[in-house]
Amino acid sequence: MDEELDSALSAVPEVAPVTHYFDEIHAAADAARSYRPDIIIVELTGDMRSLAALSDELAAASPESSIVAVFQPDQMPDNVAESTVMIQALRLGVEDFVRRPISSRDLEQLLVRRLQRRERVPQDVGRTIAFISNKGGVGKSTTAVNVATALAERHPERVLLVDGSLQMGVCAAQLNLQPRTTIVDAWQERDRLDELLLRELTTGHPSGLDLLAAPKSAIDAIDIDDAIMSRVLMLARRSYDYVIIDTFPLFDRVVMAILDLSDLAYIVLENVVPTMQSIRGFFELLDDVEFAEQKQRVLLNRFTRSGSNPGLAEVESYLDRDVDHLIPFDRKVIQAVNTGQPFVLDAGRFSKSARAVRDIVVEIEEMASTSPNFDGGPGGVREVTSRQDGELETQVGELPQ
Repeated sequence: MDEELDSALSAVPEVAPVTHYFDEIHAAADAARSYRPDIIIVELTGDMRSLAALSDELAAASPESSIVAVFQPDQMPDNVAESTVMIQALRLGVEDFVRRPISSRDLEQLLVRRLQRRERVPQDVGRTIAFISNKGGVGKSTTAVNVATALAERHPERVLLVDGSLQMGVCAAQLNLQPRTTIVDAWQERDRLDELLLRELTTGHPSGLDLLAAPKSAIDAIDIDDAIMSRVLMLARRSYDYVIIDTFPLFDRVVMAILDLSDLAYIVLENVVPTMQSIRGFFELLDDVEFAEQKQRVLLNRFTRSGSNPGLAEVESYLDRDVDHLIPFDRKVIQAVNTGQPFVLDAGRFSKSARAVRDIVVEIEEMASTSPNFDGGPGGVREVTSRQDGELETQVGELPQ
């Protein structure tokens, strides 16, 4: 059924779902617990005992997900009416049905029906903001730390910084913290991980920020995969108003999982030609994986006007993208990194770098105050006008009986 479902999804206009397929029930339930998909698709064969066990496990793993059954009328038991099977399935927790062969029209109507229903239910979850780049050394981590710290000053104990740069996380050092627990502990406690335990695994900062630190070594990071990262972020969004994520400068499955759950992603670069070349290719990669442009913000960091560096207009022309935020080069930022004190905490009122960081904070706050269907907004340099209204995003998981 995988190919049949993929074919139908590809024909549905303005829909770019993230799909996960599993052949084993326990693996499927674990995935549902981690990804918390909007829709879970199961195949209905008429075996009510298996369906009951499956529904119970899925409901426990991801109670907010809608369970949809796909069925083929000619494969139903001969001595049982189709309506009887459907009524029994409804009693066991199935919320909707799709007939096989699956048509794109039926699937489109299903997605609209189920997602509109979910939108009417208040979703009390925080916002997830990622800082990404495919180039190291551009100040991505420093920017993430300072944005998170400035945000936490305004919302104490409501902001979590997740150091997702698993191989070489530096957020703890930049905050002058020595965490006793890291994201590795979340993986080790994955069977009982919940919102309360996640908070206990974080390390507090005097600014009011909580940090979920990166592994202490690259060896410790081996077991941290996209599933546990998704689970951590899903729980974090239920515990915090804002979840800021620093990422490793490599596009892998973990970064993909982070983007799948991100409301905004700040793409960090410098006005240096090799970096600009790399980022231009990065835009193409984001387009290939269908990460919506309206969720992207171009952040030009450490901007300097020296004669050999491209100016703002040249950067925008080369990237064929507007720069949404510009943080000028500031030696005090480097000094702050070396002392483990975020520069935004001690910056004077006339600091252009601190002002640029606070502009990002304001944008994040404004985004959080909008409806759950946030579709982007103006950046800090000029308004971003390209939008793709009406795009649906969901996760569809097929779980076998």
